[in-house]
Amino acid sequence: MFQTKDASGPLYDESSIPYDEWTEKLNSVYGLWKPRQAALADFSASVAYRSVGNFEVVNCICDPCGGSRLAREISSDDLETVIIQLVLSGRERFTIDSRCFELVAGDVLLWNTTRPIKFEVTEKLQKISVLMPLARLRNWLPGSWHLINNKYAKGSTTASMLCSLIQSMAPEFLSGKLENSEALTDALIGTMVSTLGPPTSRGEFCERHQLIQIKQFIDRHLGNPDLSLPYIAIAHRISLRHLHSLFESQGQTALQYVIHQRLLRCQRDLSNPAMSGRTITEIALGWGFQHSTHFSRRFKSQFGLTPHEFRHASNAACPR
Repeated sequence: MFQTKDASGPLYDESSIPYDEWTEKLNSVYGLWKPRQAALADFSASVAYRSVGNFEVVNCICDPCGGSRLAREISSDDLETVIIQLVLSGRERFTIDSRCFELVAGDVLLWNTTRPIKFEVTEKLQKISVLMPLARLRNWLPGSWHLINNKYAKGSTTASMLCSLIQSMAPEFLSGKLENSEALTDALIGTMVSTLGPPTSRGEFCERHQLIQIKQFIDRHLGNPDLSLPYIAIAHRISLRHLHSLFESQGQTALQYVIHQRLLRCQRDLSNPAMSGRTITEIALGWGFQHSTHFSRRFKSQFGLTPHEFRHASNAACPR
């Protein structure tokens, strides 16, 4: 069943709604997404939402599914929205740029529609999302808004305060009892910002900016088999020790980042019918891996399938 509510109309039901129609309706709420086929044949979902001005609240329940919002979708709708998402039950995996976040009940995720994103609901999920103009977050944190964390785990100060506010505000807003969207926007963003501690120092800001530049450099040179950590450090005139320290706050090492990005590029090519003429080894070597056996072991560890199994499954899923 699918349930939806706009700013002026009553809640209504649609029985036996097809999965593709459900994703189409979600696109109208969250912006454009490329959906992945539903994991369940009898997929069901419900969504209640209401918007006033540029402030919107969405209460969503859905079975396992997934999708992505990458460069094509981002450029197609050109939205600049920030979303604060509270998980009420179930499990979801989000990948923002290259960072993966596992979400469970009580976790809060902050994301925006200008960055590449993938999601996968791995267990029947209920979440509340609050959508606001990204410009308002920029106003609160000029120069550092893009450097704040994406995930706030259950029990953290940020998650606890936002959880309390969202759970008390959402039903009142959805029922039409709250109307001041400007005040609600400032209340949500102000609550979040107030828990982040003192403003980022100039040194911290410079280090985060440097990390962004290094990641962009890595992404441009993934196909170079000589892309090593010393190579990266020399290119940026920093020590290996400093390179390692920059990645410490990311929950992964610099080498793990390089390998993960290469695996993602190989995964993309293996699922692309236009690349069917290239062997798995050619694709792996083309993205900087030097040994096919090492690549296959890494690929299965990351995605749960061997490269051959993944390519076969992707080809079988492609419409002919």
